[in-house]
Amino acid sequence: MEKENNLQINFLNRIKDIIPDSTSLADELANVLQVSTDSVYRRLRGETLLTVNEVYELCTYYRISFDLFTHQAQNIAFQYDDLKTPAGFHTYLSTIYNDMKQIARAENKQIIYAAIDVPIFHHFKYPELSAFKMFYWMKAVVGLPSLDGKKFSVSHVSPEFAEIGKGIYEVYQNIPSVEIWTDETINSLIKQIEFYWDAGYFETTEDALTVCTQAREEIETLKKQAELSNKSMKPGLEENFTLYHSRIEIGNNCIFTKKGDIESIYLSVHTFNKIVTGNPGFVTDSKAWLENLIKKSDLISGSSQINRYQFFKRASDKLDLLFLKITG
Repeated sequence: MEKENNLQINFLNRIKDIIPDSTSLADELANVLQVSTDSVYRRLRGETLLTVNEVYELCTYYRISFDLFTHQAQNIAFQYDDLKTPAGFHTYLSTIYNDMKQIARAENKQIIYAAIDVPIFHHFKYPELSAFKMFYWMKAVVGLPSLDGKKFSVSHVSPEFAEIGKGIYEVYQNIPSVEIWTDETINSLIKQIEFYWDAGYFETTEDALTVCTQAREEIETLKKQAELSNKSMKPGLEENFTLYHSRIEIGNNCIFTKKGDIESIYLSVHTFNKIVTGNPGFVTDSKAWLENLIKKSDLISGSSQINRYQFFKRASDKLDLLFLKITG
């Protein structure tokens, strides 16, 4: 019984780490579990064991996996979201937003992102560009029947998606993060725009030029954020953005997140779908891989002016060629 009590107390303390200090843990758990605060206190003290259903409710609500308390690395549980409908894409964005808010609420927080594509968070600052990315994903990747035969136009993407995306961007700005990019990270975005132009998937030339213009603005913003090592781009603020250039190709998006004592790994599957786990062994191995990748990469944020200039100039030059192709 003592082992079960210690496991439960540890589990509930992990939840305490990811809620604001101003929030009563007992009141919050009572609300989630729909029980009295007295019942919650008995569970916090280990006098009453959580039921299987209660563990499920807590793991679901706080987006944590119970296998983070096991060390059986050979058997790993992942969470997975299906995106075969517009509702599925809404859930996808809402899940990201909720995950980001939970990370931001934690006192001890961090994101490390090895990126094969520009991390989704950055796109949401630019309405037309993020609309293009969402349209591209839903049509080319998910293959939504409702988009068959349609060309890109901002009107085809729900304004609600853009609003959620705006919230994601604002929250991400306040989370300390390390990003590892390759030349292909930005190239993949440019190639997607070029493919849609070559295939005649833009409704108008103006739509294509608008997306290109915002891609250029995004590159300039990222360059400035890297220069200041801060996503808010306000001189004098605490550094919260570190960017590396890896010459080793990254085969898959791999994201490490830390919220309090809870560490998780997100992996992309089927292009941009994601699976998530908190399995300790897998998280440890994945974080070690990320740290090793960082050691072999070139820093391009902060004082690394030459590396930063060369990296972003290569991307800007390719975007300039695409502009000439469209306006040609």
